Amino acid sequence: MIRIKLKTVFKFVSAAVFGLFLLKTRDQEDGSDNYLYDSAPVPRACIIGAGYSGLGTARYMKEYGLNFTVFEASRHIGGTWRFDPHVGVDEDGLPLFTSMYKNLRTNTPRQTMEYSGFPFPEETPSYPTGPCFYKYLQHFAKHFGLLDNIQLQSLVTLVRWANDHWEVTYTKIDTKEKVTEVCNFVVVASGEFSSPVIPDIERMNMYKGKIMHSHDYKDSEDFRGRRVLLVGAGASGLDLAIQLSNVTEKLFHSHHLNYNQPDFSPTYVKKPDIDSFTPTGAVFVDGSTEDFDQVIFCTGYNYAHPFLDQSSGVTASQKFVLPLYRHTVNIKRPSMAFVGVSKKVINRVMDAQGQYVAALAAGKFELPPQEAMLKSWLNHVYEQQNMGKRIVDVNVVSNMDEYFGNLTAEADVIPAPTVLTKIAKFNGKNRLDDLLNYRDYDYKLVDSQNYERTYMPRKELPCPIEV
Repeated sequence: MIRIKLKTVFKFVSAAVFGLFLLKTRDQEDGSDNYLYDSAPVPRACIIGAGYSGLGTARYMKEYGLNFTVFEASRHIGGTWRFDPHVGVDEDGLPLFTSMYKNLRTNTPRQTMEYSGFPFPEETPSYPTGPCFYKYLQHFAKHFGLLDNIQLQSLVTLVRWANDHWEVTYTKIDTKEKVTEVCNFVVVASGEFSSPVIPDIERMNMYKGKIMHSHDYKDSEDFRGRRVLLVGAGASGLDLAIQLSNVTEKLFHSHHLNYNQPDFSPTYVKKPDIDSFTPTGAVFVDGSTEDFDQVIFCTGYNYAHPFLDQSSGVTASQKFVLPLYRHTVNIKRPSMAFVGVSKKVINRVMDAQGQYVAALAAGKFELPPQEAMLKSWLNHVYEQQNMGKRIVDVNVVSNMDEYFGNLTAEADVIPAPTVLTKIAKFNGKNRLDDLLNYRDYDYKLVDSQNYERTYMPRKELPCPIEV
């Protein structure tokens, strides 16, 4: 886990405060007031990305009567929830923006993933399949009439601030034409599952087998009868362990997660962290060695915002975007917002963020002064450091309900019932306690505070959604 040291934060904050001062001074010299965000509705808003976050934001912009366009690089909506059989690049030669694989099921109950006021049909299992969730997104986009506002095959390559507006440059994938358009408000909702992390491990270049990331994993059948090293035990690492342990000749799983390991098949072998690679395998930190045919790294993703110009006013690296007020608003240039960069959250948080930034673009509330927003962000940094957390996390256990409450109080965002946080908290623990069976339960919301959980194993998973 990579964290920002307090010393680094202080340096950044000092620079940010100085930058705000310079910006304010220059704008005042010009007789303008561009460093503040006017609370009147914007003439035109632009959303980058038509995945879960982008669609959710578009729904609220539509409801608020805004003029907006969603720029989507691929030929399809849905982001990471659409399965694509290609590996590496799609049919247009673009990097894949989806990490979906066959036989995926959600690892959190759908109730925590639903858009506000738009539930799945009641007969849907609490842990639907990936294709079912994709149908849900398609149904959502059609139901709210969003498709006419979505411009497909439009790869955004540059977003820059130009005195009093944003210039968004994109490439039309079918014609290769470059186009620049003026936007008065920009929402970055481009997702976080397109820039995979492969760690640099000693002598990895010596290894002669195949090395890949779970981003390119499609089907367990591709590994039948092979000896595979799986690295990492996050959501995808544990999921692939379930899928691969029944088809591989041998599955070595290198991780340091402390959990209730289930009885995988006899082909499964738990291994500690890797010390170094050999031409045919690896040496582990306990001194043991193993040979294998290929490696699958389930080691997460970096943020990737290569289109953001320095004039945007944010510091965007592979590990964070900052400083952001309420995890969304660009403090230096509040007519830019981010939806979906928060970690450790349920999907409903992204839906709330989408409503928050749409309300801001529609002029439905006013932000605090920049100094107050920066102070709020710094207080969050202190809290995260004290808990040993990353600054991009909204912790499920301690402050997600508080986060919902802040958005509701400030922008009249539809409040999320606290029962969703309770479900998320229980699911996070139960998943590690009962990995092979936790998806065999269905959840039912009793009221805003309580839920019921029923054992409902199924051989076939229904998806009662018509698109």
